Order: sequence, then structure tokens, then C-alpha cells
Amino acid sequence: MEKPSTDFTKNLCGLVLIDKGAGISSHKVVSAMRKILNIDKVGHLGTLDPFATGLLPILVGGATRLSDEIMDGKKQYLFTISLGKETDTLDNYGRVIDEVAVPENYPEKIKTVLHNFIGDIEQVPPVYSALKMNGKPLYEYMRATGKLPDSIETKKRQVHIESLEIVGCDEADKSITLRVLCGKGTYVRSLARDISKAINTVGHCIQLRREYVEPWSVENALFFSLEKIFDSQEVIQVMITPEQMLPHVPKIILNSEFLKSLSSGNVMYVPEGILESTIELNSLKNNTIKNIFVSIDNTPLMFFSEIEYIEEKKSFKIMPKKKII
Repeated sequence: MEKPSTDFTKNLCGLVLIDKGAGISSHKVVSAMRKILNIDKVGHLGTLDPFATGLLPILVGGATRLSDEIMDGKKQYLFTISLGKETDTLDNYGRVIDEVAVPENYPEKIKTVLHNFIGDIEQVPPVYSALKMNGKPLYEYMRATGKLPDSIETKKRQVHIESLEIVGCDEADKSITLRVLCGKGTYVRSLARDISKAINTVGHCIQLRREYVEPWSVENALFFSLEKIFDSQEVIQVMITPEQMLPHVPKIILNSEFLKSLSSGNVMYVPEGILESTIELNSLKNNTIKNIFVSIDNTPLMFFSEIEYIEEKKSFKIMPKKKII
């Protein structure tokens, strides 16, 4: 595969939607994208377990600095629970640690308990997860010693479940498939464990697919597997720009007199008259908009910035925060 030139990729910046295949770590996808695009700054939004498939948003270049601004959206997953056995990893890669009989007519029983998992709920994360304890991922402790330095209960967290529905079941295999729309930080493997326990059995997740990361759908993603790796042009053609990543954030373009100040990341006072022709000012003047993209005409330079209207100066105070390009 021919790599794009460094000159071409040095200002490459944006988001690529990847449909990750099974058996691949999120880290491996990031590593592959670095090679494909010949760029060091690549990261992902929200780890997908190796056994899981589906939407893995990949940030490229300076867009990696916008992860905090775009990580708080909802996520949707399709997942299947195999009932009767619990594994230490809460998926089908782990060791069986408990077996309990599955109640008869379990689909109906699950229907009666699902309402307990809607809204704000408390959740204990899996012991095999990327969540950190004393600065180290939990899975590293488990792989090294088989135990954690502190009780996993100390990592209990509140998460939000917006909706949860049964999609289908296979009573011969004693499994059930559900779809969940949830907030940031939700562990679907933990949800599978807790739903199983709610009907007096145990279970683990055997299939997990992320279908949606607000506002993006897996239907618009490039499929990535060990057998199918695409070239740089395929990736660049579908790359989402920073402005498209945060469509609610306005962009202003200043003339070259502000180039030195913006390049240095200095606070700038921009008279409102300069912006009248480039942006609608009322929402900026009443300070309902707190952040903007700022660039300089005829240059690729762009910063994610804070903005505040200063009435006595009839000017906007622009505070560059993150250099994007």
C-alpha cells in the first residue's frame, strides 16, 4: 500500500467512521490508521472490546483535541445475552465462573424487569475493562495477578439508560437479544450480567454491536477487518471535518492582521464590525454561544476558541484554546 506523502497529510484533520470487525482491538484499528494516513496523531472515541463489532469513530490530526467536546453523546448497542453461565470477562472469551439454571419462560421474565434498568442506574464495571484503578487499567491487574488491588465496588458508577427493548430470543440456545440507547460510560457487558441476575440466573454477552454514536450511524462507516484494509484515498474521501463534527459551533474567518496573535494562541479583541459580514452576531452578543472555530483567511490555521462579547469595547474577546490545524 502506498502511503500518502507527509506534505499532503501534515494538515489532515477530522473524523473517520469505522465499522470494526470482530476479533480486532480498538488499538489495532488506530495503529492501522496511522500507517494508512502516515500520521502520528490518531485516536478513537470510546473503546470497543475485541469481540464487539460496529461503530468506532477515529479522530485524526488536531481533531484528537476535540474528543472532550464530542464524547458526551448517546450510544446505541445491539447485544445478545447467553443465559445460565457467567464468565470472568462477561463475554464469550472468558472463563466460566458461575452456572445457574435458566428460569422457564425467561423472555417474559426479562420483560417484567427491564423497567428497572431505564433512567439513571448504578452499575459496577467489568473487572476486565479499560477503566483505571490507581492509574492502571483493570484488565492489566487481572491478566497479571487475577485480582484487583481494591474492591471493584469502589468503581461503581451512575449511568443513564434511555431505552431498552427486546429484539428477539432463541429459547433453544437460552439467549436473548436486546437494543439499548444509553449515555456515556455505560458498560453493556455489565448490563447483560445485571439483567440476568434480575431474573435469578447468570449470563454473559456473546454478541455486541455498536450501531450509533450520536450523531453518527454505523451505516455510514467504512468496514474494517483483518482481511479488508483500505487505502488512504478511501479514508480521506469520507473524512468528516471539525466543523461537521461540531455543527453547532460557528466558524469565523479573520483577515491576516490577526495571524500572528492567533498563531501564538493569544487572546484577541475583535471589533464587532469585522464579524458582521461573516457570522450572525445576536447569538454571540448575548453570550449564548461560548465556543467558536477561528481561522485566518487563505491559511489552514484553525483554533477551537472561547468567545465573549465585551459591551463597553463593542468587541469580542476571543480566547484560543485548542489548535486544530
